Amino acid sequence: MKCLQKVGKSSVLEALSGVQLPRAQNICTRCPLELRMKNIPFNQTEYATIRCEGIPEIKINKFSEIMKRITDCTVQLAGATNNVSSKPIYLTVYKKDIQADLTLIDLPGITRNPIDGQSKTIYKDIVELIEHYIKPQTAIVLHVIPSSVDFTTSESIQLAKKNDPHCERQLIAVSKIDKFDKGIGEKLQGIGPGSMALKLGCVAVLNRTQEEIDQNIPFDEMRRREQQFFRSNEAFEGVSEQYLGSGQLVKRLALIQQERIRSTLPSIIDELKKEIKSKKSELKQMPPSVTSEIDCWALYADLIKKYREIINARVYGVYDNDTQLKIETTDLSRTDARTQMSNDRFDERIAFQLYNRQKDCREKLHNSFTHFFSSEYQKRVLELLEENAGVALPNFPSFSIVERLYRAEQNKFRKPCEDLIESYTEYCKVVLIKILNEVFVEETSYKYLIIHKLTDIILRAIDESEERCSYDIKKMLETEQRVFTLNHYYMDAVNKIKQKYQEYNNSIKLNQHTKVPSTFMINDFVIDVSSLSNEQQAALDVQIAMTAYCHVVEKRIVDQVSQLCYYWLITRCALVLDSKLSSAFTSAVLFEWMREPIDQQQKRENLKRSIHAMEKALAMGQNA
Repeated sequence: MKCLQKVGKSSVLEALSGVQLPRAQNICTRCPLELRMKNIPFNQTEYATIRCEGIPEIKINKFSEIMKRITDCTVQLAGATNNVSSKPIYLTVYKKDIQADLTLIDLPGITRNPIDGQSKTIYKDIVELIEHYIKPQTAIVLHVIPSSVDFTTSESIQLAKKNDPHCERQLIAVSKIDKFDKGIGEKLQGIGPGSMALKLGCVAVLNRTQEEIDQNIPFDEMRRREQQFFRSNEAFEGVSEQYLGSGQLVKRLALIQQERIRSTLPSIIDELKKEIKSKKSELKQMPPSVTSEIDCWALYADLIKKYREIINARVYGVYDNDTQLKIETTDLSRTDARTQMSNDRFDERIAFQLYNRQKDCREKLHNSFTHFFSSEYQKRVLELLEENAGVALPNFPSFSIVERLYRAEQNKFRKPCEDLIESYTEYCKVVLIKILNEVFVEETSYKYLIIHKLTDIILRAIDESEERCSYDIKKMLETEQRVFTLNHYYMDAVNKIKQKYQEYNNSIKLNQHTKVPSTFMINDFVIDVSSLSNEQQAALDVQIAMTAYCHVVEKRIVDQVSQLCYYWLITRCALVLDSKLSSAFTSAVLFEWMREPIDQQQKRENLKRSIHAMEKALAMGQNA
């Protein structure tokens, strides 16, 4: 955050953090102050930490000491005069009433004319310092500008425009709002003279008066007074609440921070990964939470056993209450609820979900075949019979014709099979990792380390099984190049059609003056045998053969590809994952991770919060 001097910057920072910061007549902030605000549960004690170069981290139990500690760090870095330093001070505040975790960097205000004790190059030094922080595209610039000032002429705005000419990463905290001019409502919304229509907008903040500071009015009371000020003042009637109050400013900053993390990938992700790795390495070096390797191994073995049992139950169709159909009678009918649950293709009902994917494959494969009894297909067959003239006896088609027609169909088999493999693999990855996270549900210091490692093992095992499955299915499809079957379905279908055709001819002879239906259905396909010439009868024989044989191939492929997917991804992978996971760590490694003496709990909790926050940010960035 970068602001001008004497514009209520301290009040804005205090309103955001809930702690009192140093104030001075001339230049107040003489070093970059990295202020991190962390929300903590109500059962924990509030505190702060501060450090800088030359002063190791100090824990502050009384917030009233923060001003003195900041002053000490400032003197350490910038001296006792009024000079500035580019070296930062790191202040982290852990409070119960913080609305959102935020990180703000308070920079020195711009000073054009040096005063006693300041360098003659103070203006140049401050500008260079500010530009160093606002130049990165990841930086968001929060200007603190009094309500009565023309926003467009603000020096901080002009400086920020050099690195952000379109003002896409700037917003204004409008301070000293009690001294507003006419039209302040429109000005906050980027309308009218002196306003700026910033992409990130403006938020008005009510500063503490000197009397309120002297009386040490609590920040909770100040927020109440701020809300009352905006509600009771006619100038703000009709102005959306998103433009009014320090609470809205915190929300705006938190939202911007989240969106900025998403938009600055992949550099932010890389930095987060490095920081997470560093924090996890530090966490790993802390003593685990158990007292012996035997206890450690027993706990881990129980977790892996639970994981195995859940997977086995889901594979064999045993679902607990959490995965059963939940019907909300007030909102959904019984049928609607069941339909909604069935549409969740990634729930834990493994047997049910795999069966649905197999049905999808069967449908795709079935729909991929040509309509063999269409007039267009008959024309194609007649063309091939004509080409075959002189090769075989009349009305006795060559086997090569069937092979040529079948080859055109065979090219369509691969896509449905590949889709089934991909669907199986994607589902297994999602559901097996989901179950793993449910098993390791307790928040422990070792949870993320172990899950991270086990996730790698699970995904690698699934990828290996997918590769082997794909290889076997490729070989299986290669065997389908040969036209061959001993399946009785083929001859049954052929004989039934010919029998129907013979019955039709006999009916014609017996009922010469009566119209006899020439269309009939056998095994899901409709056939019209009326007025067939000799050539068309020969073509019909080929069409019958193609239809019957492709139905055989369809059933054969669906069964085989389903069996192979199940064998490699379930039987040889999901159902035996526990053996891989059980050998993932040595007892010594587990013992090192899980042991945890009482005097290390506070440090562990701090690290865990930091890791959790960064992993949450990383997940948000990766899912954006």
